[in-house]
Amino acid sequence: MKLISSLLLGALLIFSSASFAKKSPMNLEISSDVLSSQGNKYYSYHFGQVRVNWSEWADLYLRNTGNGPLYVQGVYLHGSSAFRAWSNCPAYLYPGQSCLTRVEFRPWYEGYDTARLRFALADGNIYVDLGGWGVRY
Repeated sequence: MKLISSLLLGALLIFSSASFAKKSPMNLEISSDVLSSQGNKYYSYHFGQVRVNWSEWADLYLRNTGNGPLYVQGVYLHGSSAFRAWSNCPAYLYPGQSCLTRVEFRPWYEGYDTARLRFALADGNIYVDLGGWGVRY
């Protein structure tokens, strides 16, 4: 009985940690001066292969490196329903401040999924193209 309960506990720990695996964070450093002079900024993030109906997530940090505040009008996600996002970005991001947006990739089917995360700022947009493969092992 003790052996069975140990095996069940071990399997539970393995499956719970694998189903919510975390990718390395991505830092998006921006100032309103750069957006005003250069326009929109584009980035990409790929989740790799993720088992169907399992989750992996990544943290994206938006940091104001300028001298003035950034006006964050919103954070939007468009594309596949395999992606979800949560953000704690305030309306104004003051110099030196950063905010977190967490993106989850949970494929429902086998195949490649894409989406685009958009940080809408007063001086332009920051786009992060997202991708990942849903696989069955």
